[in-house]
This record gives sequence, structure tokens and C-alpha cells, in this order.
Amino acid sequence: MNATPALFLAVALWAAPSGYATAAEYIPVYKASLLGGQYFLKGTNANVSANGSLNVAPVINFDDRWSLVGHYWFNYQGTKGVGDGVGAGTLWQQQMDHRISIAPIYSVADTNWKLKAPVSYRRNFTKETLDETWGHGLFDYDKLSIGFEAENLYNDPFSYRVGFDVYKVGFPNYSSLESTNQVDPAGNPLNRELTSRDVLDTWNFQLTLAGSRPFPYQDPVVSVHATYASLWQRYNDQRIVNRLGQYNANKPYGRQDFQQNLSVAVGYPRSFRLGSREFRLGSAFSFNAAYNGSNQNSYDAAKTLFINDAYSYYTLGGGPSFNLAWGDKKRPASVNLSFLYSHQLYVGRLAQNAAGQYQGSNQWQDRYTIGLGHSYPIAKSFSLVTKANLLWATSNQAHEKTYLYSYRTANYMMGFSYEY
Repeated sequence: MNATPALFLAVALWAAPSGYATAAEYIPVYKASLLGGQYFLKGTNANVSANGSLNVAPVINFDDRWSLVGHYWFNYQGTKGVGDGVGAGTLWQQQMDHRISIAPIYSVADTNWKLKAPVSYRRNFTKETLDETWGHGLFDYDKLSIGFEAENLYNDPFSYRVGFDVYKVGFPNYSSLESTNQVDPAGNPLNRELTSRDVLDTWNFQLTLAGSRPFPYQDPVVSVHATYASLWQRYNDQRIVNRLGQYNANKPYGRQDFQQNLSVAVGYPRSFRLGSREFRLGSAFSFNAAYNGSNQNSYDAAKTLFINDAYSYYTLGGGPSFNLAWGDKKRPASVNLSFLYSHQLYVGRLAQNAAGQYQGSNQWQDRYTIGLGHSYPIAKSFSLVTKANLLWATSNQAHEKTYLYSYRTANYMMGFSYEY
């Protein structure tokens, strides 16, 4: 038995009452993938590298009421994703993630309700240069989370649920330039919101409401899935910038963001035949609207310009996706295609020209993403997987000394996946 699920099983049986331990049913679930590929940015390509992942999710059923779901997730990314942030000229980056969680589940007698109380810990490692070592990346972070969820599976697989999560995100290695030097190389004072030590660390409180419904109810043709999430994010060590470019000592709290997110997806699955072969086509269209309201401002000391509401923004987006499958229903061959458009508009942040002069209009960015994938089973539990993604981003922000706003990037991946 693999060491990770064996550990989950040992902990679960130790914590369970004696009567449950002898009757427990253990169901192992494994999934792994190993892919090689390449990343392209503005016509320049990075070296061929690898991505790998491992998911172990053992389920332990104590009886018809109590169960326990453990989860270990490992992910290594040597080939950048097209949606990753792009620093000026950045081609190379490695990331490694470890996440472990455990969730007791209670099925309420004579109802469709299930109550869950997940606890998880995640550790992310990032290398942005070849000479960096694992564990010393500037943007390494850890995340500790605890939550509660109630779900009503009223018409399997359709349900509605409510959840509340509290989690802390910390960047143990991050130290801003201003927190140590206070001025830039030219002697100008830097943005005052970054003067403290732990400016990126956050406490987060999130409420989630979600549901799905078939239409028509008795003989479904389409399905609708909707999710609303409200997140309160506190940067306890990031001070508020005032109109003089100094932090506001009169405020008893630091930066606070309030994020509201609504997403809706409509799915339309159907089957058809071509000759003797049956195909299953899943079509979906998704829509997303989000708003982040922040009390933080910014100050450009070089131009003595106060920028009010610099971190508040709106995001709108959506697009179609298609998945065509054939063969065995549990292990089909498939082809998928997706397109996603998103528009982000900042409430107070101003656009600049290439020389850094402010233009008087609010900063915006449009992103167009195309994804194409193929999976083909080649042996028991093994599939050949290929993926390709393209992102085109355009913005009215032309000042790109440290970060790109208008660019094209792409990647491709090919390898194998395993499921058990």
C-alpha cells in the first residue's frame, strides 16, 4: 500500500470509535500525469520541460452515516501556463505544490443533506531564476484552511450547497524593496503600501453559495450551474496610503479587499451516431462577473501623483467549451476545445504610455484564451494526453518595464495520465 493513503487510513482508524474501525470500508483513488512541453512568449520559446502531478484521494466509509475523505495533491510545473503572470521577458519558471486535506462527512438520516468540515494545508514553491533553490523563492507561500459545508443532493448529480471557509496565506520569504531601503536607486521614495514586512500575507473569510438544476426537471435536456462567492481579504501588515504618499496612522486597520464573484454555466450534453460508432458531445457556455473593492490607494512619488482606489477592479468574461467523447464511457477517447474572453477594468488605476506618463484613462486589459486537448486510452488505466493553449492579451497600459500587459503566449504538452 502506498505510504500516503496508508497514513490517511491509520489516522482515520485511530480517530474512529472502536465499533467503526472494524467495519470501515477503504476505497483508494489515484490519478497521476507526466507531460513534457514548451512555453512561448512573444515569438520566443523556452526549453522543453516537464509537468507532473499526483492525486491520492482515499475514501473511508465507516457506515451509512459517517465517512472520511483524505486528499494529497502534488503538482510540478516546469512549463509555464499561458495564464501565469508575465514579467517583462519572463520565459522560465518552475513551481511545485504540495497540498494535504482531510474532510469528515456526515449524511443526515432520512434527508439528502451531507455536512462536511474540511481542513487543508498547502505549500507552494516557486523558482524564477536558475540559481534559486527550492524553499527560498521570493513568492513561496503556504495556506492553512478550515471550513464547513452543507450540501443537499436533491437529484443526483444535481445539488445545492452553502459553505464558509477561513484561511491564512503567508509568504515567508517575501520582503519588499521599500521595507528595507525605503527609496529606489534614484533616491525617490517608493510606494508607501509596501513599507511593512509581511505586506502580502492575508487572512481570508469566504462565503460560497452554489447550486445546479436540470431543465426540464424530469427529463433533462440542459443543466445550469451557478456559484456566488463573497470573500473578505485582510492585509493586516499593509498600511493605507494617504494623499501625501504616507501611510495613514489614524486608521486602526490595514488594507482590506471585498471580492464578489458570480459564475453561471449552461451545459447541453447529447449523443449521436456516425455509422456504427456512438459519440457523446458535451457543450457548455460559461459567464463570470466579479468585483474587487479595496480600500488601498497608491502614490507615484516620482510624479507626485496620488492614485485613489488603485486596487479595485471589475472583471467580466465568458465563453463556450466542447468535449467530444467516444468509446468506453469510463475510459473514453476524447477531444476538447474551449474559448474564454475576459475584460478587466480598474476603478482608479490609470494607464500610462511607454515613457510612463499617465494618460488620464482607467487601465484595462482584455484576454482571449483558446484551449485544445486530446486524450486516448492506450492500456488499462493509461491514456495518451496532448494539450495546447494560446493566450492573447491586449491593454491600454503601455508602460511595461516590470510587467507585460499586451502580449501573446502559448504552450503545448504531451504525455501520459494514469487513473485507478
